[in-house]
Amino acid sequence: MKYKFFHLHEENSIGFLKINRPPVNAFNLEVIRDLNDLIETIGGDKSIKLVLIIGNDRVFSAGADINMLKNSNVDDLMKFLELCQKTLRKIETLPKVVIAVIEGHCVGGGLELALACDFRFMANGENKIGFPEVKIGVITPWGTTFRLARLLGKSQALDLIINGKLVDADEALRIGLVNRIYPPGDLMTKAIEYAKGIVSGATIAISMAKKCLNEVEDEDFREACFIESKCQRRLFYTDDFKEGVTAFLEKRNPKFKGE
Repeated sequence: MKYKFFHLHEENSIGFLKINRPPVNAFNLEVIRDLNDLIETIGGDKSIKLVLIIGNDRVFSAGADINMLKNSNVDDLMKFLELCQKTLRKIETLPKVVIAVIEGHCVGGGLELALACDFRFMANGENKIGFPEVKIGVITPWGTTFRLARLLGKSQALDLIINGKLVDADEALRIGLVNRIYPPGDLMTKAIEYAKGIVSGATIAISMAKKCLNEVEDEDFREACFIESKCQRRLFYTDDFKEGVTAFLEKRNPKFKGE
């Protein structure tokens, strides 16, 4: 089955899932629908035992499509948000290990996607990752406040989100946002090497271990997503949100009023 915004192929039980929406792999409703359907397909494909999610050498993903945010009504934006939450949760609970292989920049919803993966391998160099959503007047609403606080602790998560700062690979590794960093030329080789070690192992046991970890950790997840959705819905009505996306598209600094 062909997908418009992704390429999937299997090699030695490893599924290579490449995001394909140039130039910056931004997400809109069509892209997320594609991804949601594709994860369903991967889940039922017994030949794929592990998944590598890949961008390109310039950008893994720049996150949500800013033009879509500006030109959609709140109800449509909420449909997009809810499908993003659903799709990332499918990735998180997929009974197979999923690794985000981050070579280029990875920001906003791109990093939210990577955060839903089991591991994040990143190339060092000039590329940056982070959550700049606050700079357009919104938050990280795809389950990320929950995941990030669990991963880094509440204070570190809050610092990343409210400052919208981007960090390089060394800093990302230091704070625990990524699991491994490699030179760009070695990144894919090392990711495949790691993947081969997993797929050659007891993949059913690995699947059950992942399932147990998710269920133990996830008792309050639905409530976390509900809170995020409620907050994001309110933010979609604000003047600051409108100003943020307009300023972004006009390539100027936003003038927020807290309204």
